[in-house]
Amino acid sequence: MTTTQPRHLLARTEFEPDSKAVVFGSTSFSWSQLESRARQLANGLIARGAGDGARWAILARNRAEWAEFSIGNARAGARYVPLNWHLTVPEIVDLLIDSESQFLVCDPDCEAAGREAVASLPGPIPILVLGEEYEAWLANQSDDPPADRPMGAPLQYTGGTTGQSKGVTRSDFAGNVEFFAKRWGGWGQLARMPEDGVMLLTTPLYHALGSAGLGAGLARGHQLVIASRFDPVGTLELIQDHQVTSTPMVPTQFIRLLKLSESERAKYDVSSLKWVLHTAAPCPAWAKREMIDWFGPVIIELYGSSEGTGPVIATSEEWLERPGTVGRAQGTLELSIVDDEGKDLPSGEIGTIYAKRSDGAPTYHGAPDKTAEGRLPDGRFTVGDVGWMDGDGFLFLADRRVDLILLGGSNVYPAEIEGVMSAHPSIADVAVFGIPDPDMGQSIKAVIEAVPGTTPDIADILTFVRGQLAGFKIPKSIDVVDQLPREASGKLKKRKLRDPYWT
Repeated sequence: MTTTQPRHLLARTEFEPDSKAVVFGSTSFSWSQLESRARQLANGLIARGAGDGARWAILARNRAEWAEFSIGNARAGARYVPLNWHLTVPEIVDLLIDSESQFLVCDPDCEAAGREAVASLPGPIPILVLGEEYEAWLANQSDDPPADRPMGAPLQYTGGTTGQSKGVTRSDFAGNVEFFAKRWGGWGQLARMPEDGVMLLTTPLYHALGSAGLGAGLARGHQLVIASRFDPVGTLELIQDHQVTSTPMVPTQFIRLLKLSESERAKYDVSSLKWVLHTAAPCPAWAKREMIDWFGPVIIELYGSSEGTGPVIATSEEWLERPGTVGRAQGTLELSIVDDEGKDLPSGEIGTIYAKRSDGAPTYHGAPDKTAEGRLPDGRFTVGDVGWMDGDGFLFLADRRVDLILLGGSNVYPAEIEGVMSAHPSIADVAVFGIPDPDMGQSIKAVIEAVPGTTPDIADILTFVRGQLAGFKIPKSIDVVDQLPREASGKLKKRKLRDPYWT
């Protein structure tokens, strides 16, 4: 006998159906409207063949509809693929092909790129544009709860050491549809999120941080205030006007807020804040201290990854007692520090950070070799980060992956940029790495070796790269050297180039 899903997945809908659940500018949805739209979306996905484990992609800036995407996808048992709208068309095409997405939803700002990408696929897929077209399609879908099925989840893409993005599949999303609120609510509890309140979302909702904040906010009954983009003054205005209690941020946002004058900061009341979670990149110590002084001891640091190496949590008090820590493992997560031979290291010694989850290790979509690469025989896995733990289990990072560049909360993978640059006719060899940047955390540096007999034109190289990479991946500076430091085996000793900038 086939059973149907519950009409409501969120507890807040049961006792406050008409209160506001989502606010985005002049657009707002009540809890009952949000649940209804999510049921309609789920039925539409199933009818299009994008339910029950099938993939569909989203290319859209922050909008109110992201809330129904999360719930409707869970109801459909689907895997939605959030795409970074900064990507170039070839990059979007690669992810659509790799994920085997059945169709694409995009907003009007991204429609041109979305249509070009879909037209470039071996087999074009349907495209649905948010706004009138999407609303008309949604209105034609049933509002009835679908038949019960396993809960859907995001297929979150992350880059690897080769620079090729891979989708992550995690078993902690396993369960039926009713598990949605428990799963995200549990994450919020581990991250010390208040039980209720108003959550402001300014980070991109295609990113794992935005997705987690949205899911946990819905599950715990927070009203969601969604901003289309981050603006320092605008953010302070939203905090004051909506009496925001919770918000996830990245360190670059902290720095931009701190760049405001004292008089400008003093205009806004931020005393409503109870929880400000930061992650995605290392936070400069000065910025963290000043944010704690300004917002109060409500700053929570989270270390983790799309693969599930977290949550590792540090409260303001813990960080002030142990400056530099990213916290301790939460729940059933276990961390260990391992040397290059796979042996556990004692407290205080630097090595590769490994995690073990009670629900099992993650897998990379369509990449069994990459999945096996980061695992130990006992089920522990790593994303390549390096660090150490003290005697009380507090984790400290020495390096967030050897080559990974953390640019204002976004991960940039040098191998991808190197692959594009090496195709330029005047470049014989290239190395790309991150160097310190006071605003963005890191900036992208490229060092090239010229083809004998040529004189590289830096402007021409940058023009060449811009046609193939998203703007945030373009090197900020390029140096030319006689020869890059490679071993006889061909391995590039990139630290010889990078370390002087970090000393």
